[in-house]
Amino acid sequence: MKFKKSAVDLTDLALGIVVLGIVVSVGATILTSARDARLTDLNQVTTSLEKITPSGNSGTALAKTWVANIINVSNATGGNLVSSENYTVTISSTNGQARISNSSSTFPGDWNVTYKWYNTSRPDWALPNNASNGLGEYGNWFKIIVIVGVAAVVLSLIFMAFGRGNSASGGEIGGSY
Repeated sequence: MKFKKSAVDLTDLALGIVVLGIVVSVGATILTSARDARLTDLNQVTTSLEKITPSGNSGTALAKTWVANIINVSNATGGNLVSSENYTVTISSTNGQARISNSSSTFPGDWNVTYKWYNTSRPDWALPNNASNGLGEYGNWFKIIVIVGVAAVVLSLIFMAFGRGNSASGGEIGGSY
C-alpha cells in the first residue's frame, strides 16, 4: 500500500515567524524602557545662542537631540528676549529632537536659542539605545525571513515532485514485469 505524501506543512514556519516577532518586539520594548529610565540621570549640557530661523508650521529643529528645556530665546538682530507666548516648542518622544515655531509676527528673522540637552554618550544609556534602534529595524529582517520561508516551501515542493529517484516496481506503471 502506498501513501501519498502530503503538501508542505507551513505551521512550523508561521509559528516560528510569529514567535520571532513577539520576542523581538518584547526585547525592543525592554531596551527602550531601560534607556528611557536612565535619561534624566544623564548630565545636562547647555548650548548657548544657537542661531535658528523659525519658519513654517513644522518649526525649525535644534541641533542637539534629547532636549531637556529651553532656557531663553532672543531676537538675533536686536538681542530682545522673545517671550514664550511668541513661539511653540515641540519635543519628539522618539529622539528628543526639539522644534521651535514662530507663533507671532512680532519677532521676524533669526533667533538665538539657549537650551539644555542630555549628554547621551554615557555607556549605560548609549548601549540600550543602540540595541533598541537596531532591533527596531527588525521589520526589514521580517521581510527577509518571509522571503526565505517562501523560497524554502517552493524548493521543498520541487524536491517532493522531482527529487525522488524511486523506480516503480511490483506491477505498477513503469515497473519491470
